[in-house]
Amino acid sequence: MKDYQEINRYPSTFPEYNDIVIPPNIAPLNFQVREPGKKFIVSIHFNNEYNMNIKSNSSVIQFRQKKWKKLLQKSKGRELTMEIFVMDSTRKWLQYKPLILNVAREEIDSYLTYRLINVGYVLYRKMGTYQRNLTNFNERPIMLNRNTKGNCINCHSYCKNDPEKMVFHLRGSVSGTIISSDNDVINIDTKTPYTMSPGVYPSWHPEGQHIAFSVDIVNQWFHGVEKRNEVFDRASDLVIYSLKTNTLTTSPAVSTKNRETLPCWSPDGKYLYYCSAPETSDTLEYDEVKYDLVRIPYNTVTNEWGKADTILRSSSFGKSITFPKISPDGRYLMICLASHGYFTIYNKTSELYLLNLETNETYPFPFNSNDVDSYHSWSHNGRWIVFSSKRIDGLCARLFISYFDENGKFGRPFVLPQKNPRFYDTFISNYNVPELVTGSVVLNRNKLLKAAAGGSEPVKFDETVEVDALSGATRFEQVLIR
Repeated sequence: MKDYQEINRYPSTFPEYNDIVIPPNIAPLNFQVREPGKKFIVSIHFNNEYNMNIKSNSSVIQFRQKKWKKLLQKSKGRELTMEIFVMDSTRKWLQYKPLILNVAREEIDSYLTYRLINVGYVLYRKMGTYQRNLTNFNERPIMLNRNTKGNCINCHSYCKNDPEKMVFHLRGSVSGTIISSDNDVINIDTKTPYTMSPGVYPSWHPEGQHIAFSVDIVNQWFHGVEKRNEVFDRASDLVIYSLKTNTLTTSPAVSTKNRETLPCWSPDGKYLYYCSAPETSDTLEYDEVKYDLVRIPYNTVTNEWGKADTILRSSSFGKSITFPKISPDGRYLMICLASHGYFTIYNKTSELYLLNLETNETYPFPFNSNDVDSYHSWSHNGRWIVFSSKRIDGLCARLFISYFDENGKFGRPFVLPQKNPRFYDTFISNYNVPELVTGSVVLNRNKLLKAAAGGSEPVKFDETVEVDALSGATRFEQVLIR
């Protein structure tokens, strides 16, 4: 194009894609030009070596899948320039400042799984866990609660991003913990006479034969005016389940009067990280509770526990520490910091932070927003994170992707791309618990429904544990009395 007027600013678009780092296998970054115009031209290229041009009478710009894939494969590790031209009401062409997209060399895991749930969390008749192919726009359900009498489905988790090792809970008239492993599906009941509840928040040991759970006495409050939910644990402990022996074990070291929750294994499997808050107090309000970050050694072969050690104290930040997730190389640990508690999905003060486990330096995610930035997960190669955020409208949690380089620096995040860039204008469900996996989750539907409908198999409790030293049964009775 020869005749145009240069506009010395970036064009208004949704989503905003300027100065971001993208995976070389991501779906097309379709977008809408939010500048008034009659016609639109988008030209994207690198070093004038490969051009892709779109001419449109609509402000909605959609790239062809094959051409987009070819463009990204040719431009790995390079910078893309996107030029946008708009014809205004006088038929004059305007060119805005070009947008820059950096294409990383490292791919992101090909699938992203998440739960979709009503924004208010009060009604969940329609709920499900879904998987999205990140290389295109294909989405399909893993499990829908309409298949299990409309119950709650929650806390899905994977072993080292492996889609063939999955765990999730069913709550309601059809209940239990579903574990998919080694092409088999089982349903277990993790509640025992010596634990205060069934297993709640899970974390797979990297060897794939043990799962750590918290056991929690959970209270919820729904605020009608503030339109948010508070989740508060009156009590919580940690337990470990063995798939080989169908046994649940614990230790007085992680079943104290304090509230231990949100377990997370180190990538080498030697340590179990978790969050811990003081025991419930009649003088301590729910919005004053703050969690520390703790870790404890555990040997899955000998069933031996070490001594618990506090890694980060909430008093150092004046904030509560929650959702610890360690990078696959073991160098970094990502957390959320919030004003109180551990359930940050409705807490506008929630921000992402990174702990360098080699230097003990803690610093904020450079792209935190003024709204909720919460649950996060790592790709299997440690080069990408996905997190949930309400930064778009303050109401709905959307998923954002950010690059993480070998020097510990993040790229500017971008929202999960959709085929129709206007998708987020009308979609009002929350994206919940994003987890990256290296391939499609393939569950045998017949085995899954049979396991769910057939009832749960009770687990055994480790006879070597000193039951009298545990807080669970005693504390549970105290909670009931209150």
